[in-house]
Amino acid sequence: MKIKKIICGMIDNNNYILIKGNDCLVVDISDFDKIDEFIKDSNLNVLGVLLTHTHWDHLLGVDKFVEKYKVPVYLSSNRPNYILDADFDYTIKKYGMKINFDMEKIDIQYLNEGKHNIENFEFFVIDTPGHTTCSIVYYFLEEKTMFTGDFLFKETIGITNTQLSNKKQMLESLTKIKKYPNDINIYPGHGENTNLKFEKIHNRYLNR
Repeated sequence: MKIKKIICGMIDNNNYILIKGNDCLVVDISDFDKIDEFIKDSNLNVLGVLLTHTHWDHLLGVDKFVEKYKVPVYLSSNRPNYILDADFDYTIKKYGMKINFDMEKIDIQYLNEGKHNIENFEFFVIDTPGHTTCSIVYYFLEEKTMFTGDFLFKETIGITNTQLSNKKQMLESLTKIKKYPNDINIYPGHGENTNLKFEKIHNRYLNR
């Protein structure tokens, strides 16, 4: 699986395009134009959008993207989430953003924790609440790769002092992720890529 990282959006989000052959999945969409441009130039067939969680900066381009490509949007089955009730998202008010989703036009597919397949892509969903109720990690076992959104960053973690965040749940999620192999590559929602071995040593939230 090839991974194209595109940094875009108002607060420099990491968006990822996962490519196998001519097919692709998109992990989070912070800017429709940049993601769309790469897909058009690469002549890719889009299979769906994987959301790590539903803060506005990770889904700002989703509505236009779905309108054009007519693909499902996959996210955690844990409720509540910000697509259903944007009033929970403090960042919308902080940055003056307004997110309007026409729920009748978006095919939302809720994913339970466990193994999933979308065409030739196979991955595991790991529930990692803490930063938000609906935070999840997409773990591609064969590729030894995790897309962690705002749950786990290089040497730090997502904040836990906002609506729908929970420090106790975050600690439980960190305990869960520590059990996975050291050689897993970490692709976070912001900042540099890292790996789980490095985080177990250098991330104070993981090495306690």
